Amino acid sequence: MAYSLLLVVATGCGIGRGYAPEQLTVYTANHGRPGFAEYDSLRLVSWNIQYGESVPQALRELAADSDLSRADIILLQEMTPTGVDTMARALGMYSVYAPAAVHPHHAELFGNAVLSRWPIVRHRALILPHGTPVSGHRRMALAADIDIAGQPLRAVSIHTATVILDQDKRMEQAHAALDTLRDFAGPVIIGGDFNSVLEYEVTQFTRLFRKAGFRRLRLPPGGTVGNRYRKVPGQDLVMDHLFYRGLTAGRRGVVRSATASDHWPIWGVFEPLGRGIEEPHPGGENRE
Repeated sequence: MAYSLLLVVATGCGIGRGYAPEQLTVYTANHGRPGFAEYDSLRLVSWNIQYGESVPQALRELAADSDLSRADIILLQEMTPTGVDTMARALGMYSVYAPAAVHPHHAELFGNAVLSRWPIVRHRALILPHGTPVSGHRRMALAADIDIAGQPLRAVSIHTATVILDQDKRMEQAHAALDTLRDFAGPVIIGGDFNSVLEYEVTQFTRLFRKAGFRRLRLPPGGTVGNRYRKVPGQDLVMDHLFYRGLTAGRRGVVRSATASDHWPIWGVFEPLGRGIEEPHPGGENRE
């Protein structure tokens, strides 16, 4: 697995144990299998694999589900370098990974990744503002520019802080990620774990991205997290989202049978703008 040093975009950021704030290690790997020649549609999956600890189970669940197994791009959160390389190698995908911190849970690197069946030609990592109270560990956004049959697309994996951080500060984290997209005119998909516990927070994130020209992929009714969160009375927690620009969205879903994480994988199919028709999600229109 190759790696490179990339300057952190945000200045003055402490990045947890074992890091210097001036630079950030970015890992890249080329396990892609050549042969993709046409850009018809893209199937994108986003999954927070809790602490990156159940990668073998996650791979089994990706392979077993027909909607997940055909993914062209996968956005991952809470990953370790070894976990990302294992997944990219098993799936035959190009990958880029950057850790934002050494997480106090397991004292291992903790960050985001983008996996792609198409070559990743550029990447940019951003340590998001505001450390987590008490531990001080950081969250991040990782952008990958993907060459899809000569057409550029930017895919961004983001992981904002939990509700232990004020909602205004979590909004600032999302805003910082949006700022990194101003130099890119092509289609963009940005997704991941936004830790949006309340419906109000979902609305706030949606409004922020809408102002920047993005639509939110409306998933089928229900939450995107399970396990310990299933016992939250009377509330479906929708923490994971996909926002897109310059594309048309079609089918989408949440795989709630997955058990590798406290989050369930979400997925959507996208086509070049104007080629497809926005498909309403089950139970309502595709409106933000």
